[in-house]
Amino acid sequence: MNQEQMQMAEELLFSGPPKTSFAKRLAFGTFDARRVFPYPEAKLEERGRRQELLGRLEKFLQQRVDPDWIDRHATIPHEVIQGLADLGILGMTIPPEFGGGGYNYSSYCKVIETIARRCASTALLVAVHQSIGLKALSLFGTTEQQKRWLPVMAKGEKLGAFSLTEPEAGSDAANVQTRAVYDPDKKVYRITGQKQWTTNGSIAGVLTVMARTTVETPKGPKDRITAFLVTPDMPGFQVTARALEKVGMRGSTTSNLRFDNMEVPAANVLGELGAGLKIALTVLDYGRTTFGASCTGVAKELLERAMAHAKSRRQFDRALASFPLVKKKIATMAAFTFAMEASTYLTAGLIDRHEDDIMLETAIVKVFASEALWNIVYESMQILGGRSFFTDAPFERAMRDARLNTIGEGSNEVLR
Repeated sequence: MNQEQMQMAEELLFSGPPKTSFAKRLAFGTFDARRVFPYPEAKLEERGRRQELLGRLEKFLQQRVDPDWIDRHATIPHEVIQGLADLGILGMTIPPEFGGGGYNYSSYCKVIETIARRCASTALLVAVHQSIGLKALSLFGTTEQQKRWLPVMAKGEKLGAFSLTEPEAGSDAANVQTRAVYDPDKKVYRITGQKQWTTNGSIAGVLTVMARTTVETPKGPKDRITAFLVTPDMPGFQVTARALEKVGMRGSTTSNLRFDNMEVPAANVLGELGAGLKIALTVLDYGRTTFGASCTGVAKELLERAMAHAKSRRQFDRALASFPLVKKKIATMAAFTFAMEASTYLTAGLIDRHEDDIMLETAIVKVFASEALWNIVYESMQILGGRSFFTDAPFERAMRDARLNTIGEGSNEVLR
């Protein structure tokens, strides 16, 4: 990251009162209760249609989604993806004028939580498609771009992906080496480079791709990152690894991509030239919030299973749940789950209020929820003892799945 890029990141993160977020103002010694009280809640109409959707979703998940099969076969069946699309899940945050459901972010997070409680891999597919895959298009796209792509993405006809990570650019998002060179004769950008670990990469129909461009500024030509809308039918688009084998989240497709002089129309530039880093950081804020929702869903499932086992399992002529140490474990798990849920939906509520500055809040949610879930996985396995160590129980899958959360979309060390 060069000096100018570092300055941009610092301006986003360290701007002071009075215009900054609740969490940032705390760092400056100001507790602004008006920012978080009353607790942000959805309107009655929104809550009603959310509950109706959740009812249909829960029935679908129980009948059609087998998390063990998905984990073993390392794929999510097409009929599951299509079923989610038919329910309106894949376009629920897209405005109605573009074929979506127009739900707020709190409702969307509740859906992600519900899916994750059943299958974390499926929740990840949905979250990447909607939280980051189409979010840049929704926030920064032109009306023409939105009319072209959002309706088909809402229907699930084209999944979304967000392609930023490269061999030399991960948490250091500004170190992108993929380059886009403008061809004025054909009015296209020729993109050359490679991307790795792109979730949904080989199954997506629309990808937000970050590449370096030369941008004219008052101080002369500058090297800047620009966002592009890319489709897999563009000449020069290659999938070099279709579905990488992973420790966890095995059902979600993770791919490596290569662009060999790939021709992208100039009309597919997303946002302003050179604004790609800002777009990427903004979009990742939304993704980190859904990490909190997903972690909350898994935590609730593990807590419920651990409590049921502790009540039914007897040792030394007593229920396991009667031992003080086990009580403490369960109480701690419950407290952390409550805090995960509260922080996630507070942040989602701030998004629904259209707060411009949520960078610190989303980082807090992601770091706290991912690490709290890791501890909950550990404690729930301790309560079940040897029974948790076998693959016919969901705990080992939860342990493998949970490991990604402290790494993805910015490692916790970087976010700290």
